[in-house]
Amino acid sequence: MKIKKLFIILVCSGIIVYLIPQRLLSDDLGKANKYYEKYDYQYAIEIYEQLLEKKPTLEVAQKLANCYRFTNNSAAAEKMYATVLTFPGFDPINYLYYANALKENGKFDQAKLNFLTYAERVPEKSDEAMKLANSCDAARMWLANPNTNIKIENEAGFNSEYSDFSPIAYKNGFIFVSDRDFLSSGKKLNSKKIYGWTGNPYLKLYQAVNQNDTLDGDLKLSLLPEQINNPFHNGPATISENGNIIYFTRSGIPDGVRYSRLKHVVMKKTIYFAVKQNEIWSDAEPFPYNSPFDYSVEHPTLSPDGQILYFASDMPGTLGGMDLFYCEKTGNGWSKPLNCGPIINTPEDEVFPYVRKDGKLFFSSRGHITIGGLDIFSATGSKNNWTDPENLKAPMNSSKDDFGVYYFADNLTGFLSSNRPGGKGSDDIYLFSERPKALFFAVNGEVVDKKEGKPLSNVKIYLINKQTGKETSTISDENGNFSFDLEQNADYVVRGDLNQYFSRQQGEISTKGATESTVYNVKFQIEKGEEAFLVRLNNIYYDFDKYNIRKDAEPELKKVLAFMNTTPNVNIELRSHTDSRGSAAYNMVLSQKRAKSAEDYLLKRGADSSRLTAHGFGETQLLNKCADGVKCTAQEHQMNRRTEFKVVKVDPVISYVPNYYLSPLSPGIALSGTK
Repeated sequence: MKIKKLFIILVCSGIIVYLIPQRLLSDDLGKANKYYEKYDYQYAIEIYEQLLEKKPTLEVAQKLANCYRFTNNSAAAEKMYATVLTFPGFDPINYLYYANALKENGKFDQAKLNFLTYAERVPEKSDEAMKLANSCDAARMWLANPNTNIKIENEAGFNSEYSDFSPIAYKNGFIFVSDRDFLSSGKKLNSKKIYGWTGNPYLKLYQAVNQNDTLDGDLKLSLLPEQINNPFHNGPATISENGNIIYFTRSGIPDGVRYSRLKHVVMKKTIYFAVKQNEIWSDAEPFPYNSPFDYSVEHPTLSPDGQILYFASDMPGTLGGMDLFYCEKTGNGWSKPLNCGPIINTPEDEVFPYVRKDGKLFFSSRGHITIGGLDIFSATGSKNNWTDPENLKAPMNSSKDDFGVYYFADNLTGFLSSNRPGGKGSDDIYLFSERPKALFFAVNGEVVDKKEGKPLSNVKIYLINKQTGKETSTISDENGNFSFDLEQNADYVVRGDLNQYFSRQQGEISTKGATESTVYNVKFQIEKGEEAFLVRLNNIYYDFDKYNIRKDAEPELKKVLAFMNTTPNVNIELRSHTDSRGSAAYNMVLSQKRAKSAEDYLLKRGADSSRLTAHGFGETQLLNKCADGVKCTAQEHQMNRRTEFKVVKVDPVISYVPNYYLSPLSPGIALSGTK
C-alpha cells in the first residue's frame, strides 16, 4: 500500500514539475508583452532573453529584436534579426531591419544584400530598398575617405557612462542633456525615476560651468531648477539670444492630470518654455501646439533672430515618421506649425534641428542617404524653402547615430553627439574642429565666334583686380581657351581686347565670401570688327508706300542706339530698302526717306551724328524672288521693305584705365561657378 501511495506521489509531482514551467512561461510572456507595449524595453528585454533561451518562438525573437533596435543596440539587433529570419512565417520587413543593423555595424556588403532581398520580397517598396542598397556604397566611400581637415575628440568633461548629448552655450558654460544618476541635495534618485525604455534615470537638463577656460574635466555640473526639470524627461533645449527664454523638450504627465489615471498611458513628447527674470526661471509653460495624447512635438531650436521656431514632430501633415516643422513669431505668440517641406523631410525621421548664426540649418535624418543610423545634414534657406540637404560625411558622421550638432561663433568648431564606438557611455558629446581649407580660385575661359561657334585663337584677354588695379593678360590658345588664377576675397573684371572686337565682352567675378575652391567658367561669344560687317535688324518694316517709323520698329531702333552707346569705337550706316512695286526711281527716293526717318529717330534720342550715315537702295537689293513681274504675297513683299545697319569703321579704343567703372555682366558673356 505504501509503495502504491509513493508511486502516486511521484507521478503527481512529475505532472506538476512538467506543467508549472509552461504556466510560468505563459505568465512571463504576458508580463514582457506589457512592458513592450508600454515602451519599457529594458524590462522587456530581460524577460524575452530568458524566454528565448527556454523556448524560442517567432514572437519572442521578433519582439526581442525590436527592443534591441529601439534601444540602439545595433550589435544585439543584428544577431536577433538574423535569428528572426530563421523562423518560418516571418514578416519580410525584417530584411529591412536586419540590413539597417548591419549597416550601422559597418557591414555594408551584407547590408546591401539584405536591402536587395527586401526589394525582391516587397516589390511595392523596391524603389526605397534600391536607394538604401546603393547608399551602402556611398557609406563605404565616405568612411574610407574622411575629411582630414576635421578633428573629432571625445569631450570627457561632459561625458559619463550614461547618455550625454545636445549641448548649447549658456552664460560662461553650457546646457546639455544627460540621464546620469546625479546626486542632488545628498539624495540619490530612487527607482521611480528610472525610465523603462533605457533602464537609466530620466533625461534632465544640466548646466556645465567652465572652471578655467577648458572643458577637460573642469566643468562644474548642476541641475537646472525644478521649474525646468520635472520628474520625467527634459531636454534638449534652445535658448534666446539674450539668454532669458528657454524652450525645451519635455515628456510626462501634463499639469493638472493625475498620474494614477494615466500610469498605463504612454505620453508623447512636448515643448515647454520658461522666462528668466531677476535670474530666476519662471514655471515652464506648454507650447500652444502640444498634443501629448496624440503626437510628439520636440527638439526646438530658434533662428538667429528669434523669429522662427523649428522643431520635430509626427503631427498630422508629416511625410512619414518625424518631420521638421516651423512656427513664426507673431504679436500673439506663435503662428500655426507648417511643414518644412519635402526637400528637407522624407518618409523616415528628421530630428534635432539647429540653426547656425549664419542661418544655415543642420538636422539629423534617417531618410536621406546616410552612412548609418542618424546622420547630420545641412541645408541653406528658411521655413519651407531649402537647398538640397548635404550629408556632412565622415568624420562628422559615423555608421551609428550622429545628432545634436552645435556650432561656435567661428562656424568651424562646435559639438556633436553620437553613440559611435569609443565613447564613455551610450551617447557622448564630441568636440569637432575644422581647419580652414586652402582654397583655390581660377578662371577657365573660352573664346568662340558668335556666328559660327568656332574657337578663336590669339585673342587677348585681360584680368583686372578692381581693388589694386593690377592688370594681367593672356592669349587664347588654338582651342580658344584661356585661364587666370584668382586671389581670395577679391573682385575682378575679365574682358576681351576691345581693339580687335567691337562686341563689348566683359564680366565681373568676385571671390569674396567664397567658402569652397571654385573655378569660374567664362565664355566669350564675340563678333569681329570688320569693314563690311552687316547686321540685319528684326521687324524694322514699313507700310506700303510709307516711310514713317512704325511702333513695332521702335524696339529694334533702340537696339541700334544701345549698340552705339556701348561700342563707341564704331561708325555705322543705316541702309533702307523697298519692294519692287512702283518705278525704280520712285523706290530709290522712298528708300532714302526711310533711311532718313530712321536716322532722325536715333538723332532725337542722343545718337552721335558724326558716327551715323543713312542711305537708300530702292529695290536694288531684294531678299527674295519678288522682282518686277513676279507674283508674290503681301508678306513676301513686306520682307523687302526693311532697314539694316552696317559697321563701316572701327577705330582703336584707348587703353584700359583701372579706376574706370565697369558695368555689370554684358550680353555675350556667360559666367558660371563650379565646385
